[in-house]
Amino acid sequence: MVHHLILLSSGRSGTHLHQTMMRNGLEKAVVLGELFNPSSPFGLEAQTPDFIAMLEEESGIEVDPGKARALANFFRDDPVFMLSALARVCDRLGQDYLCYSILPKQLAGRSIEDILFRFDCSCTFLTRQRFARYVSLVKARQLGAWKWVDTTSLKPEITMEGFLEDARSTDDWFQFLSERVLSAGLDVRHLSYGADLNQPARTAFYSLQRKYEGICELSAFDFSLIPDFKQERESDPFRSIGNGEHMRDALHQASLLDYAFAEPAVFSADGYV
Repeated sequence: MVHHLILLSSGRSGTHLHQTMMRNGLEKAVVLGELFNPSSPFGLEAQTPDFIAMLEEESGIEVDPGKARALANFFRDDPVFMLSALARVCDRLGQDYLCYSILPKQLAGRSIEDILFRFDCSCTFLTRQRFARYVSLVKARQLGAWKWVDTTSLKPEITMEGFLEDARSTDDWFQFLSERVLSAGLDVRHLSYGADLNQPARTAFYSLQRKYEGICELSAFDFSLIPDFKQERESDPFRSIGNGEHMRDALHQASLLDYAFAEPAVFSADGYV
């Protein structure tokens, strides 16, 4: 039976890097991306024609990555059915793991519960400092680019209202996920973008390797396969925006600086992780 490795995160938190390392370091695994993104079930477009043909056989639908939005609707409308079809393909191919990520607003809460209770799975939370993540999110939205684009020179202005709305929504997301994962009794791991992934490729990989001990075994690979590229080269998020000093002062006056530089809380049966 295939084991589902589910990455639970929010946008601009390093999910693409995480999946790239899993794809290179985990044997006998099908590693996909945001399967329930409304624009496309990311990761299917990179699969072989044989894989796509098997998925069509198991699902009974046309799986045409060129019709991304239509295909996305199938995954979002009946995620358990499509994941079951993918699991059967993995079994046919002799794969032990099926890896994918779920981000906010991609699935209804009940659908997420169905996935967690239906499949043999474990979950990894991936979080990032609230303010840095929000700055990265604003820049990506303004450029319409989500990877492999240098955003350093872009200096948008951030509002306190926009930041807090996003931060509280993200906090609620991880609170919801923590409660559901806890009720399902699943094995939970926690990765921090800053502490674990925003590092040289070799260091980041060994951090992942340690975190996944007991769930799966990751093997070292040619780390030159991981591009040495940062979309944001400025480490101070206040210097990444046009009104950084204003936002720093506003957060300080509201006693929210520590909150802005902390990551959302997640917890498991063992307490906060």
